[in-house]
This record gives sequence, structure tokens and C-alpha cells, in this order.
Amino acid sequence: MTDLPSDFVDFQPSSMSASAHGFFAASGYQPNMSLDVAQKVFTSRDGRKWRDRTPKDMSTAATVQSLASHGSATWLLGGHGFSIARTALWTTENDGSSWKKPVLLPESSDVELPVAIAAGDRGTLLVTKVTPGQGKPDEQQASIRVWLAKKSGPPEKLWQTPCIGHEGDEASAEALVADDGFYLLTDCTTKDFVPADHLFKSTDGRSWKAEPLPGDGNEFDHMARNGSTMVLTGGLAADDVEHITDPRTWYRNDNGEWHTSTPLDVGRLPDAGVVSRRAQEMLGIAAAGSGFVAIGSARAPDNSASGAMWFSADGATWAKQPTRTNGFDRLRSLAALATLKTTIVVLGSNKAWETSDPAHARIWIGDIAPGPRRPPAPAGTGPLAQFVGDWSWSGATITIAANGSFVYRYTTLVQCSDHAPPCDNGTEMGGRATGTLRPGRTAGEAVGTVKEALANDPAGSTVRITREPYSAIDMTVNKNGYGLFCEPGSNRCAGHVGAG
Repeated sequence: MTDLPSDFVDFQPSSMSASAHGFFAASGYQPNMSLDVAQKVFTSRDGRKWRDRTPKDMSTAATVQSLASHGSATWLLGGHGFSIARTALWTTENDGSSWKKPVLLPESSDVELPVAIAAGDRGTLLVTKVTPGQGKPDEQQASIRVWLAKKSGPPEKLWQTPCIGHEGDEASAEALVADDGFYLLTDCTTKDFVPADHLFKSTDGRSWKAEPLPGDGNEFDHMARNGSTMVLTGGLAADDVEHITDPRTWYRNDNGEWHTSTPLDVGRLPDAGVVSRRAQEMLGIAAAGSGFVAIGSARAPDNSASGAMWFSADGATWAKQPTRTNGFDRLRSLAALATLKTTIVVLGSNKAWETSDPAHARIWIGDIAPGPRRPPAPAGTGPLAQFVGDWSWSGATITIAANGSFVYRYTTLVQCSDHAPPCDNGTEMGGRATGTLRPGRTAGEAVGTVKEALANDPAGSTVRITREPYSAIDMTVNKNGYGLFCEPGSNRCAGHVGAG
């Protein structure tokens, strides 16, 4: 795993992609999330250091922000504006440091929402969901619409197909651009809640033909293609409304007949996440090297869950990767992934189903090709490099130098107009203490002493600082908590109350 910006605390994974310039990750909005949580796009050259590259006026309330990359270009399909969001397409030819002006889809009397995007040599395909009228989307009248991005001007509307959904089981789709054409996998139901998924193929984007799907009573969630091998993930639908499935995967070669893969590997005890096959779910799949990688979740009967990952060399047999060894048990699911050359980057979430809890997103980085493990990229030089910098919360700041010296400033909560020092002069914090740090017993720890007395601790007290996830540090003095400090400008530590 790697340390992440503080905004990843509330980052709900929606989509990832990889261009020649690095990795892109986008969040999405869920109905149980606060509108105060802004949706973001982050980019990274190597998967370790991430920067906020959110396009201007990207909607906070868009359910899906979908990314696709090809060569040096990356496209983002999402919502534009904040009162009545319009579906829009952004493009960047670099690492996201600059995005071209968004192209808005034509205004319509219907509700049109972004669903998916895919890119390749044949072009960039946009997928939206359309429901009639401007009120609450009527899923039973939904359609999936396909657009083709153009080098200039608005996208061209190519095709549309009905795709019924239901509240809680909304219509959706995935797109794929392959060497032999465009593919569209729709996730639909009948009015009686029976799965009605379809796989369509087109060589030009305008004329689409339904492709055969394996078996009856199956529902299909995700697809990927590597060379001439195509893989579908999904499962056997149950008879209840929730469509709980027995997870399955299928594969075909050279557009031939579909074959059912071997039963999904559930792992081996005493590893974490070893639950029944029905409780395993694939949430994403991608071509990786000469094979495939799939990610998802393993959910126990008590509603606890852990992330899960599988590899397949041919789509026929899937091997579950160790859960606890890779740290996948720290989060509830692995939600999005992207591959670039021999590197896999996976975005995980700790968000529980149907709750407003923060996602506490994390990133994993892996190598497709076997070989010696690469050491983490150094954050700087010197034994205290990971602590060096300015850290703050709403009531205090601490500045740590490379030699271990630090200056701690804090609010005294009394004004100099009424009290003798130490006191605050307006908004200027009047409390001040200095000290020195040295490396602690563990890699993420620094310890030392405070030279001056604090409000509740005498001079010479022991100070301990630890690195925390999402670019934060935690400070204690004589084991008394002094707060969680974040990188400058972060909202994560705003309002946090420590014992200054």
C-alpha cells in the first residue's frame, strides 16, 4: 500500500484508467453520501504519489465519473455543473494538470446520466442512461444510449437500446473497444425482475448485433478482453428480488463458443476472506500481462468483509491471491483497478454497504511480471523525511525540520487584550513550544522531548509522533493525545480537538 492525500478518507472509488502519463482515479457519488463530500479525480505517475487533478465544474452529485485512457490521452465522462448537472466529456493529453474545455452532450427533454466510457484504436465510446422526462428517473422506461467522441465538437449519437431496471437494481452497462470492434454489455432486467442482459457488438459503432451469451438465467456484470480471449463475470441469478448469485466466469477464444470457467477459488484457511462461493463477488476485471486480474469482495455471514483478488492466465481457471498477506483484509472491498505495462494499481474501499461511513480508500501496487519486489519509493532523504513539513489542524500547527527540530504552535483560547502571555493575538496562535525528534522503534514513529512547558505537560516531556494514513501525523505528549495533524489545506483535520 501507499500513503495517500487526506481527501482519500472520503474517496468512494468509481473508476480507474492508465495512460502513457500514469494512473487516473475518479470517485463517484452515492445516495447515502453527503453532498459536502466533493467528487475528485487524482492522478499518479507511479501509483505512489497522488495529486488532485479534478476538472473545473465537475459535478458533486454525479453517480458515476467514468475514466478511459488510450495512448497519451485520457477521457472523463461525468457530470458538469451543480444545479442541474449535464453529462459532459473532459479530455487531457497529459497527467491531468490541464483538461480541455468540457464537451457537453446536447440538451434533452429527458434525464441522461453518464454510465461508462471505453477507448481504443477504433475510437472513444460513451455510454449514457436515458429516462423520459425531467423528474425522478423511471428505471422501467430506461434505455442505454451510445455516443462516439469526436476530435472537435459534440459527440455523435450512434445507437440506443431499451434496458429496464428497478430501484436498487438500476440499469447499467459496460463498454469495450477491441481490435475487432466495439462491445457493449448491458445490465438489464424485465418488469418481473428477471435478468435480461445482452452483449452487443459493432464494427462501426452505428450498427449493433446481439452476440450469444452463455446459458439461461445468468446475469453478467463485467467483461474484459486480452488478445483473442474474452472473459465475462457474473453469476447464476437466484429467485429473489435481490438477484443474489452464485458467482461464475465464462471465457471464449477467437469469438467462438462460451465456456464456463472452473468454480471460483475461495481461498484457503486460515487466510482471511475464506467464505462460501456465494459470498464472493467480482467487482472489476482487466487484462493484465497475457492474462486477467479480477478484484472484489468476500462477505461473511456477520456482514464483515474483506477485499479479494484473483488471477487467471487464460480465463478458464482463477486463483485467489492471499488476502491477509497482501493487506486486503484491511478494507471491505477492492473496487477499481488499472494496469500499465507490468504494474497493477488497485483502489480499495472500507465503506460498508448502505451506510454513510467514510470510504477510507487505499491503494495497492503490484507487479504483473514475477521478479524481485521493488522497494517503496522514498519520500525524501534522511531518517525523518516522512515527518518533515508543516502539519496542522484547526487549533494547532507543528513544523518539523529534517534535523528533527520542531516548532509546535497552538491556541491558548485567551486573548492578549485580556491576559498576559502566553495568549492569542486575534487569530494568531500564542502558544509555542519547541523540541527535537529522533527515529523511533518502528518505521512510522518519531520520538523526542518538548523543551518548554505546555498547558498540561511540563518542560522536558516525552513527545511521540506517528505517521497515519492519508498524509497525516498523530502527536502525543506523555501519552496524552494532542491531535491529528494533516497536510496544509486539508479538511480532514478541520475542527479536530486535541489537547493543546
